[in-house]
Amino acid sequence: MNGLDPITPMTNGYKILGICGSPRRANTDRLLREALETAEAEKGVATETLLLRKMKINFCSGCFKCFDANANDCGCQVLRDSMDEIFESIKNCDAIILASPVYFGGVTAQVKTFMDRTEPLLRYARGRWKSTLKNKVGGAISIGGNRHGGQETTIQAIHHFFFIHDMIAVGTGGDVRPGCYLGAAATSHPQSGRIKDAVEQDELGLAAAGFLGKRIVDTLRLIHENGNILTADARRQYAGK
Repeated sequence: MNGLDPITPMTNGYKILGICGSPRRANTDRLLREALETAEAEKGVATETLLLRKMKINFCSGCFKCFDANANDCGCQVLRDSMDEIFESIKNCDAIILASPVYFGGVTAQVKTFMDRTEPLLRYARGRWKSTLKNKVGGAISIGGNRHGGQETTIQAIHHFFFIHDMIAVGTGGDVRPGCYLGAAATSHPQSGRIKDAVEQDELGLAAAGFLGKRIVDTLRLIHENGNILTADARRQYAGK
């Protein structure tokens, strides 16, 4: 239905979509780039980056028309904006890395607005967009002005988004002490958050972003190239059969 057959080895490689939810070009962009470049260094991996700050995304109005029989082929049946483009990118990727700076212990307004507008991709929606994110791999990145400034709660909010969409969320993995087990967590401390390259001083945070990118590739290979680890029922469900 959506997603790839896990018992068939991939021949065209993997596509990882990076989504940056920072309202400005700064440290969050740098972390996301580190994760994507690490992933892309692996054989057969391509990446794409979406900057939410450059897109027009209207608020979800809660009309629930995406749950009715679709009058058109669009994800959202009412609003025409950048989400049409985003939906296509989501449908064509195998994994997503969602990055957000910490705003009051959670994601930015840009990220939350994006999340709310993915309602047409849920399991109870209608049309070709139903369950679009199901079984795709997801990883989270966050950065705060303090070492313990809400990075983990921000990552958890992103993980909640992944789980509600039936995605497979992964952490940093691999390294003995990745800084944060849940995802790539970094800080601009001790510098001011206004400094756009402050994260360059956080060696552990940057390393964690790389760990996350590699972990996502490893998970994609585990799913698609070693499909026998899944039960027969899981394989059929993954393939939409």
